[in-house]
Amino acid sequence: MSKPLTTHAMLVTLNIGQWTARKHDKSVTAEVDRAHAAKDGGRYNKLLIDKAALDPIDQIVGASRQHHYKVTLAWGDNGDRLLAASLFMEFTQEMRRFRTEFEQRVRTLVNDYPRLVQEARKRLGTMYDPNDYPATSDISNRFYFNLEYSPVPTANDFRVDLSAEHVEAIKADIQRVEHERQDKAMREVFDRVRKIVGKIHEQTKDEDRRIYDSALENARDLADLLPALNFTNNPQLTTVEADIRKLLVPADRLRQDKRLRADTAKAADAILAALPWR
Repeated sequence: MSKPLTTHAMLVTLNIGQWTARKHDKSVTAEVDRAHAAKDGGRYNKLLIDKAALDPIDQIVGASRQHHYKVTLAWGDNGDRLLAASLFMEFTQEMRRFRTEFEQRVRTLVNDYPRLVQEARKRLGTMYDPNDYPATSDISNRFYFNLEYSPVPTANDFRVDLSAEHVEAIKADIQRVEHERQDKAMREVFDRVRKIVGKIHEQTKDEDRRIYDSALENARDLADLLPALNFTNNPQLTTVEADIRKLLVPADRLRQDKRLRADTAKAADAILAALPWR
């Protein structure tokens, strides 16, 4: 029997903000329209500073979001995601590392900002406009990296002073929404299984297809995560975890052993065929 989510899960929201360093140039947009006899043909956005200066920040933001989505499940429509209590310490340590790296890269950008603005005078030519550029002291305020945690709400949390009839109706609706979100979260888990096991099946079913180490590595990572993501104690998901682990043979062996390759393809196909929500 599954425990209430409130006892072993929480909600976490990741909010990251970045200065895009892009500016809509109305005059250049109009010039392009005139040159091509067009009307509202497009929108020209100029890059205010060298893209290479922004790439390190973009990369750490992408890695942060990727890890966040990897270990959590969708919950609601406002960016909240479900995090298992068993993953909390590891998750916070990893996200703290991402945030520290993010802040360091932002400081590097801020320190380089005056130089980058001066370089933009030459790079942008007549498109350069000093009024497009925020003050150096304001640049760091354009970046932020925040994590917010909150408990999973339950119907019992609703204590507004209304008639008993209305309160019970609202509680019933809260419970319905919670069950729908749990189902959606579990659907996401099975979709991950389908995608990752599907890759193994695609690469092993045809002996001429290349087998990538990453396909097995991703499957191993997923198998390690599944116990924490199995919030409803779904017995089928427990079985799937065990079945995935049976697929985890070295990629080199799969490349060299045709029989093992065929058996792995058959086992992967059996996992896929048994998954719900197809």
